[in-house]
Amino acid sequence: MKIVVAKNIGFCFGVERAIRTVEELLDEGKKVVTDGEIVHNKQVMEKLTKKGLKVSSEMTDGEVFVVRAHGIPKDRLEELKRIFPEVVDLTCPIVSQLFKTAQRYAKERKVIVFGKEDHPEMVALKGYAPAIVTKVPFKLEEKKVVFLSQTTSSLEEYKEFVVTMIRMNEFEEAIFLNTICPVTVNREREVEELSRICELSIVVGGRHSSNTGKLFRIASKHSKTIWIESPDELPADVVKYGTVCVFSGTSTPNSLIENVVRKLKEMEGKRDGTI
Repeated sequence: MKIVVAKNIGFCFGVERAIRTVEELLDEGKKVVTDGEIVHNKQVMEKLTKKGLKVSSEMTDGEVFVVRAHGIPKDRLEELKRIFPEVVDLTCPIVSQLFKTAQRYAKERKVIVFGKEDHPEMVALKGYAPAIVTKVPFKLEEKKVVFLSQTTSSLEEYKEFVVTMIRMNEFEEAIFLNTICPVTVNREREVEELSRICELSIVVGGRHSSNTGKLFRIASKHSKTIWIESPDELPADVVKYGTVCVFSGTSTPNSLIENVVRKLKEMEGKRDGTI
């Protein structure tokens, strides 16, 4: 079995910064609170909660409230600043730029965002601008629009959505902006290329991770593909494949990918009787 590990793996900048900052705050002995997963990864979240991170959707006691990389609605942020002694805003810079762009264009045209309406990033965005968030093309009365995208969306899916929207409607002006994170685009392209030469693609990442799900969909078009959160989920028959490719979402730590590769080698060794 040949194991090919993608070059673009591990945490992205925004996730890495968020985790590092939370760990530093906890190491200082501060009571840290947030309203959801800092990162869509079960193992990482378990580690942080064991160190003292409190996750709650309700207002709760704490010294520091941490805004996740997905961002938070503007009015909610102001409310938290009145409640907590300290608020640390860890919104990813690329996500913050998306919010500012939506806010700016909303003054002159309808903002249409390609994304999941209930995703935290999209919930936060609508706190900055009156936008329509959807992945399903639709008819629209407005003649001037701007197209934006959730930062973790598939670039190809986003382009297809925009093309369909333009065909369905009679816009006078339609602006298309690529607001997808370059890191996720690079991973998308690498998965598109590598999965074509693999008999099995293994995508490692949290079940709630949008960018991991995107990679799974892309790889599935070209090879047998499985989506796992830990090495324990590797099926016994993985050793029957000649070439296995390993990919990861931006919320997956390098240590987890290394453990998956180690487990693959162990499984192959047992089959060959070498260990």
